[in-house]
Amino acid sequence: MLGVFGQPIFHRGKFARRELLRIGSLALGGISLPGLLKHVIADTSGPLAKAKHCILMLLNGGQAQQDTFDMKPNAPDGIRGPYQPISTAVPGLQICEKLPRLARLTDRMAIVRSMHHHLLAHNTGAAYALSGHSPGTDQDISPKPTNHPTYGSVISRVLPPPESMPSFVLTPTYLFDMGFPTPSAGGGWLGKSWDPFPLVRNRMMSRSPAWEGKLPVPPDLQLPTEVSPDRLQSRRNLLGSMDSPFSGEHPVAGIQTLDKHFNRAVDLITSPKTRDAFDLSKESPEMHDRYGRFEMGQVMLLSRRMIEAGVRFVTANAVSNPSNTALSPFQIWDTHFDHFRLYNENLLPEFDQALSALITDLEERSLLEETLIVVMGEFGRTPKINNAKDGGRDHWSRAYSIQLIGGGIRGGVTYGVTDRHAGDVIDFPVKPDDIAATIYHLMGLQHDMMLHDLRGRPHKISEGEPLYSIMT
Repeated sequence: MLGVFGQPIFHRGKFARRELLRIGSLALGGISLPGLLKHVIADTSGPLAKAKHCILMLLNGGQAQQDTFDMKPNAPDGIRGPYQPISTAVPGLQICEKLPRLARLTDRMAIVRSMHHHLLAHNTGAAYALSGHSPGTDQDISPKPTNHPTYGSVISRVLPPPESMPSFVLTPTYLFDMGFPTPSAGGGWLGKSWDPFPLVRNRMMSRSPAWEGKLPVPPDLQLPTEVSPDRLQSRRNLLGSMDSPFSGEHPVAGIQTLDKHFNRAVDLITSPKTRDAFDLSKESPEMHDRYGRFEMGQVMLLSRRMIEAGVRFVTANAVSNPSNTALSPFQIWDTHFDHFRLYNENLLPEFDQALSALITDLEERSLLEETLIVVMGEFGRTPKINNAKDGGRDHWSRAYSIQLIGGGIRGGVTYGVTDRHAGDVIDFPVKPDDIAATIYHLMGLQHDMMLHDLRGRPHKISEGEPLYSIMT
C-alpha cells in the first residue's frame, strides 16, 4: 500500500512511522508549528534562577547615550545636545529631561554605561546584541545556519515549556537591514525549530484614535475553516489509537519526544488561554492609555500579557510607528538626520511612557521580581553631531548605555564610566558577551554551559562573565 508521497506505509504488516506522522499531519488539517513545539529539556545544573521570564526591549538603530542615560552637560557645543539633565529617584544620578517618568524609577534599574564592541553595521551589531556572540566582521550581515542562537532560543531549548503557551515570542516585526533579515534573531545553529513564535503586526498598531487594540490571531494558531476544535480532537484521538501500538513496540526516546511535540501543537491550537493572551482588546481603555496608544506602548503592553500568561522570553523590538512619517511604516533609532526632532516628537516620549508603564505594571502585579527587563540597542551614537538636516548622530560602538531592571537586578546603581564626551569607556568595560552571561545566570542557566548544534558540535552559550555586582 502506498501513502500520499508514494512511499509504502506498511513494513512487514506494520505502519511505517514516518508515513504515519505524515498522515497524522494531513489528518489534522495540515497544521504545522515547526518553530514552536520541539521543546527538549537539557540536563543542566545551573544557578538558582532569580528570573522566570525576560523581556528584551531592543532599541534597533541604537539609542544615543549622550541624550539619554550618560549625559555630558559640560561637553562642548557640537557634542552635547540641547537637553538638560534632571535629578532622579537616586541621589546624584541624573538622566535626560525628556525621560521624566523613568527618572522616578531609576531606583529599580541598573544603568550600564560602559558597553562597547567593534562592530558598526546594524545587522552585525544587532546579532551581537541578540546572542552575546560576535558574528565576526561588519561584512557578515546576512543570516546563516551557523549563527549563534538568540537568548530566547537557548532558554526555550534548555528550560521546560510553559503550559499552553510558546516559550519564546517575538513582536511586533522582524528586523532587516540592507535587504537581509537580522542574524541571530532565532535558533541559529540550534535549528529553526527554536525560532521565536512571531506576533507580527499588520499595521494594526497605529496612532489612530480608531485603533481598537486587537491583534489578529497568529496564523499558526488558526484552524482551517472546515476543521472545528471538536473535529481536531477526534482526529487526534484517531491518530493516537493508531500510534500507540507502534510507540509501545519502539520505545525510542526520539519517538516519545516527537509524540509530546505533536500533542503540544494540538494543545496550543485548542487552548483558549493561548488565544486570549494575544488579544489586546481584553485590556481596559485605561491600560491602553497608560502604556500609550502608539506601537511602542502597545508592544510593551503585549509583552506584559505574554509574561503574565507564562511565556519565558519576549523579544520586543521597540520601534515607533508615527503617523506623520512618509518614509517608512516605522521609525527606528537610526537617527543620522532629524535626530532631535525625532527624539522630541516620537522616540523619547514614547520610550519614557512605554517602559515606565511596563515597569510599574509588572511591579503592581508582583511580577517585576521574577521578570528581567533588558533594554539595549546594537550600539550607541556618535559624540559629534553631524551636519545633516536638524543634526544627526551616526553609528558608534566604542561606548553606549543599556538598562537592566527587575529579575534579580539591584536597582539604583550605575556600572562603568565613559570619558567626558561619552565616546570611550575608561572604567569597567562591558561587552554583549557579559550581558548574555548575566541573562543566562539570572534565568538559572550555567552561563558557560555547552549545547550541541545539529551536527553534534559543542558550543558555549556565552563567552562572557555575569555582572555579579549589579545583582541582588
